Amino acid sequence: MNDINQTAKLVCYAFLNMIPKEQITDDIILKIIKEKIESAPEFKDADFANLFEVIRSECEIGKGKITVMSDDIDPWLSEEKSNINFELWNRYKLFMSQNDPSFPVNELDDFTDKILDKCVNPKDKNSWDRRGMVVGHVQSGKTSNYVGLINKATDAGYKVVIVIAGTISSLRRQTQERIDAGFIGRSSSAFIRENENRLIGVGKLKVETDIYSLTSSYYKSGDEGDFSQSVANRLNIPIGKNPVVFVIKKNKSILENLIDWFSKNENIKIIDGTPKLFDVPVLIIDDEADAASVNTAKDINDIKTINKLIRTLLNIFNQNTFIGYTATPYANLFISQDHNEELTTIVKNKIYKIGEDLFPRDFIINIKAPTNYIGAAKIFGFENPNGTDNEPLDIFRAIDDFDPPFFRTINIHNKADLPEYLPKSLEKALKSFILTCAIRRVRGHEKKHNSMLIHVALLVKWIDRVAYLVNDKMREYRNAIEGNDESLLIDLQYLYESDFLPTTENVLENLDYTDIRIKTHTWEEVKTELKKAASKIEVRSVHGTRSTTNLEYHNIEEIDYSRYDNGLSVIAVGGSRLSRGITLEGLSVSYYLRTTKMYDSLMQMGRWFGYRPGYVDLCRLYTTEQIFEWFNHITMATEEMRDDFDEMTAALQRPKDFRLKVRNHSGLMTITSLAKLYHSDKIEISFSGTNPQTYQLLKTKSAIENNFNALQSLILNIGFPLQKNRIETTKGKIRYLFYQNQKASAVCDFIDAYKIQQPSIKNSTLSDYIKKQEKSGTIKEWSICIVSNTDQKVFIDYVGNTPLKERQEKENVMNYDLHFNGELISLGCSVRNQPKVTRGSDFYLIAKNQIDDLKDRQVDLSIKKHTSNKDIKNQRSKEKKGLLLIYALDERATPNVKNDSPIIGYSLHFPKIDNEEKVSYTATINNGFDEQVQEDDDLINEDE
Repeated sequence: MNDINQTAKLVCYAFLNMIPKEQITDDIILKIIKEKIESAPEFKDADFANLFEVIRSECEIGKGKITVMSDDIDPWLSEEKSNINFELWNRYKLFMSQNDPSFPVNELDDFTDKILDKCVNPKDKNSWDRRGMVVGHVQSGKTSNYVGLINKATDAGYKVVIVIAGTISSLRRQTQERIDAGFIGRSSSAFIRENENRLIGVGKLKVETDIYSLTSSYYKSGDEGDFSQSVANRLNIPIGKNPVVFVIKKNKSILENLIDWFSKNENIKIIDGTPKLFDVPVLIIDDEADAASVNTAKDINDIKTINKLIRTLLNIFNQNTFIGYTATPYANLFISQDHNEELTTIVKNKIYKIGEDLFPRDFIINIKAPTNYIGAAKIFGFENPNGTDNEPLDIFRAIDDFDPPFFRTINIHNKADLPEYLPKSLEKALKSFILTCAIRRVRGHEKKHNSMLIHVALLVKWIDRVAYLVNDKMREYRNAIEGNDESLLIDLQYLYESDFLPTTENVLENLDYTDIRIKTHTWEEVKTELKKAASKIEVRSVHGTRSTTNLEYHNIEEIDYSRYDNGLSVIAVGGSRLSRGITLEGLSVSYYLRTTKMYDSLMQMGRWFGYRPGYVDLCRLYTTEQIFEWFNHITMATEEMRDDFDEMTAALQRPKDFRLKVRNHSGLMTITSLAKLYHSDKIEISFSGTNPQTYQLLKTKSAIENNFNALQSLILNIGFPLQKNRIETTKGKIRYLFYQNQKASAVCDFIDAYKIQQPSIKNSTLSDYIKKQEKSGTIKEWSICIVSNTDQKVFIDYVGNTPLKERQEKENVMNYDLHFNGELISLGCSVRNQPKVTRGSDFYLIAKNQIDDLKDRQVDLSIKKHTSNKDIKNQRSKEKKGLLLIYALDERATPNVKNDSPIIGYSLHFPKIDNEEKVSYTATINNGFDEQVQEDDDLINEDE
């Protein structure tokens, strides 16, 4: 931060220091900057946006949170801190602040303290083995987190650090570069290959500790920089003195070589017939811990190779801490806690004990991302436990024109039929990327990286051909822009005015944090930057084939952003390497077609998640309705399980308890295709404390008629309530038809008759569960409530995402009638407008995935004034009551439905139940995705 900005910051703090920290908001910071800085002539050259971001970060507004679940671990760090010289951590902290003044270093300091406190104190002279897991979000800064942890752990006394960096060479190299810059402080490649001490990153800040790496970022065709015994022997660095770091790929031969090399150490002792290295505290970080590390076999004696070798590596050290980092932890939570103590393996003709499996038995840490993280909940919409919610951001664009030239399924019959042209949707995505690069230049981002992801197939021949076609099309666009081609400029102007301007307004309206760099621009401003933006864009083909002899497109150079001081603008065309491989800096536009049934793979492919300062409104996700809807379901299940984790942490429960909770979670009905979750075909499901609801409704006439008939059948069964339970508003209109103390069979009959195709709801599973609870008496009472809309006028969003200021309640409420015993009751339909992003779907998807509201959820409770979902759940738990809420929705809120009939939806609320009777169901592959998994020839040599 330069002098003028530093002075401006001090002036702002002079006023902010008069306000209690907990009362400081974005608006207050902006007000002080506007009144005290922007209006002062001496600060005319200050960077106001940067000033706001730095102060916002330092005041920890919208910061992330961390919750820790552990099993009887004694804290040690606070007492030991005074004895530790945190020189490496302080160096890293300063480096991160200098690199990005708005980086939340205080938050990272707090988080890494909490994680290190759950590791074993490395000065403990006993033997110890600690297993843990850190759960973050996709693309949320987990590498920064564990690099910070490694610095602190080394300061505290850990002598060996091993980072197992995924299954792909490019990811290992990228991780090594991050470790070089953030921990070692010199180029590992220059040091190992040329004996040159080339300082980089933190190395430009002096410390006493010298760190050595026995792996490097060097590559020519693959893994040359990965661990090699000959390189390690040549360097001859003693283990146990100076800190030594290894960044290795999750690969059989690499792991075997490392195990063998450690077993030859001069301090090795043979204990119970197996090599053991004493008094060398090791920290092992397993990045992407759910990929390849998990043993998928049902028999604990049948161990998969990578899992076996990681366990063997751990077991060599008598003092080890193992931490898996992942955003998709479900496979890890299903790891068996049983193991065969006597089980051995042979590596390089030596016998080793394999040891315990990798279940995080000691601690699990959940990192909640800060408000400026753009994750699944923001893209798909999700109501938070406190009752606050946001509309999904309008960045999804549906693809329906890709087959041909890209097939819906690429299989053995058509894989040789390479595409000969690009679909119009991909051409539109390319134009969107050109516009994004131009707009970012208008916003002062001309030196920032810009990336576009294109992921349509896994086969190298397909990746190669698509890259070739994309490059051809981009050359055509560049030439047209250079020559002021009127036709293309008209297309770009129309796309800007019809798509970009409304989306920017929508994002500004719905973001739950302040980003003052986001603003609207005139077409003339954008047009002036088109030539420079387009001329800078490169197309790269991302795959592992190094020889271009049999390829059409030869730009296969690694994407190395560090070589571009003025920013790299790149279109990356690839397959598996893009899904779990390189981080795409400044990713804005994604064109994504691959389908997968595996929950964790699908979430990991969400490379569009992350931090998007100053350009989230320019981001676009081009994919199919089906993939978008599937992500939506997964998001719901994930967010619910994260909430479960926080609740269980508050109740001082342990990792093994959370394992059981996840295994019984109803969200598994969304993700049942992940084979490594299961040790049996039958899954026991719990609905204790959950809220299944219909957020994806069928729009077919037969389904709508069926579900309205299910409501009428319910009325025939239970009649109309007494007058006192026809709860009215102050204006005398019926708001609720409320039925207390109903038989569970009435609830079950309605659910069984209801027609739905939503993965998280399985009628028979729900009704079986309710019947079991009735039999065991675990739910004290069931209530049914039919909710009516009592407004005079309503707002129908016919186009979707209409700005708030333009929403006028001018339509008459749609009414419907219920009949019983000659009596008629007329009720009003509720309005749940379908967001613009899903209006082309065959389903009626409800914004924020929430059909009910906070007030209705407590209609049956003795205390009804709760202001958060958490409080309502606690009250329901005390009263042991179940509730079925039924809503009749206005058909005008979703397109292409005209039946003059309400669309019925429901919401179920289960109390938390102790000693519940779980219901089992058979795990089945969810329908709709490729039954035949796409062939992938890009990673053939990666896992050997």
